[in-house]
Amino acid sequence: MTSIMGGHYANGRSALKTSCSYEVVRSGIKGHQKELQAVPLSCIPQFVKSLLDKKELKVNDLEELKDIMPATYQLKKEQNVRSFYDVILENKNKEPIGFLAIQYCKTNCVNYTEEEKKEIQKLKFFIEENLEKMVKK
Repeated sequence: MTSIMGGHYANGRSALKTSCSYEVVRSGIKGHQKELQAVPLSCIPQFVKSLLDKKELKVNDLEELKDIMPATYQLKKEQNVRSFYDVILENKNKEPIGFLAIQYCKTNCVNYTEEEKKEIQKLKFFIEENLEKMVKK
């Protein structure tokens, strides 16, 4: 799960950044949470725009992004990601507050069944609800 935090640089430019807040990996897979802290959204503009516009991004082969999202391609390639599914997390006002990233070391892993899609949506809603509860405390 990734959250978005913000501010502004001295020149007034947006300083929105994203950080990996929580990571679960299978045994034998290297985690990357430490390297994914305070990544400026300006470094991955096409990814951010596409994710915000579509509310989700499903990529079965990372190579598809090499030319259209080079920064995202490089970032995910360095993590050995070959396919992924990212979905926007929203607050109760439907404002984006982060995203859920499900990533795989193999290609063609995000052809989910209807049941798997429902489970991902349940996870998305669970995270959104609990983030709201945390904010209220």
